[in-house]
Amino acid sequence: MFKMILQMFIVLLLVFPSLSLAKQELRVGVGNFPPFFIEAENKGLFLDITREIFKQLPEYEVKFIFMSNHRLLHEINSGKFIDVACNIFSAAKVNGYLSEALFRYTDVAVSKKVHGFEVENIDDLQGFSIAAYQGATDLLGEQYKQMALANVNYSEHSQPKDTTYLMAAGQKDIRVGDINIFWHDLNNKYYHGDMKINKSDFNIHRLWPDVYSHMAFRDADLRDAVNRVIKRLKQDGTIEKIYEKYQIH
Repeated sequence: MFKMILQMFIVLLLVFPSLSLAKQELRVGVGNFPPFFIEAENKGLFLDITREIFKQLPEYEVKFIFMSNHRLLHEINSGKFIDVACNIFSAAKVNGYLSEALFRYTDVAVSKKVHGFEVENIDDLQGFSIAAYQGATDLLGEQYKQMALANVNYSEHSQPKDTTYLMAAGQKDIRVGDINIFWHDLNNKYYHGDMKINKSDFNIHRLWPDVYSHMAFRDADLRDAVNRVIKRLKQDGTIEKIYEKYQIH
């Protein structure tokens, strides 16, 4: 009888291999700033990318834990609260293993198309009134910093949506910041008077190379498995389609 039960169990495992392994809970720490991570709606550009990756690793039951970026680094280094941290930069001192470059930031200058501003390099920004994100002078290179320090009409703002409003409303000539945050601002219907703002109303001036952040892992084998998935999703265009979904059309 025991032999028969054992044989039946083996057959079930062969037919339903998922029965042989219980899913392992994976605690994934994520940020809480839109449009990359939106806690209230449990979505976001980087969150969607992360979900797509772990869909390819069904042996894991992923639990997302929202927190600040500063806390993300602390928690992955402590190894007590999360197993994976999203959006960690390579310069950070991580006690773990980084994935290949994954989450893309694209800082650009944006101007209203009606003005016809010609901005092909950082020096061209001099003379314009500019609204930028807080800390831009420390992150966008020495040439940009010198331009900003010499420009009496340059300002930085802690809320990126303020930079979009100031430029769109005509109070500033140019907005400097991440393109995906800009699209998010437009999706949230900022207005100039009674006129709706559209993507086609603006020129995008690409003056800086893209910057990437990573996932950080406590386990090297898991990092390697995720890297294989990332490469596959890059090659088949899946990740790029997620970026496109967050643009205004």
